Amino acid sequence: MVPAFFGLTPNDREIYLEHIFLLMYYMGFSYGEAYDLPIQYRLWFIRRVGEEINKSSSGESGGNTRAAHDNSPQNRALMNKHRHHVPAKLRRFT
Repeated sequence: MVPAFFGLTPNDREIYLEHIFLLMYYMGFSYGEAYDLPIQYRLWFIRRVGEEINKSSSGESGGNTRAAHDNSPQNRALMNKHRHHVPAKLRRFT
């Protein structure tokens, strides 16, 4: 029997999960943020990240990138770009 509606079946999960994974892995989105994002915006973000990765790998940016995976405290310290103060939104009060 054919479903009476148009939509994705459980077998089609990979279609949207691939987009969500890329947004979470490369851009730091949460699952909910990526899931709720309209498809055209998901695709724009993914295309834009691809451009940045290509630019970084081709050497146009001198190998420097602002990507989350290159922006850890250890990497910033090694590049002598460490923060003297923790950003306000990351401060924890005890």
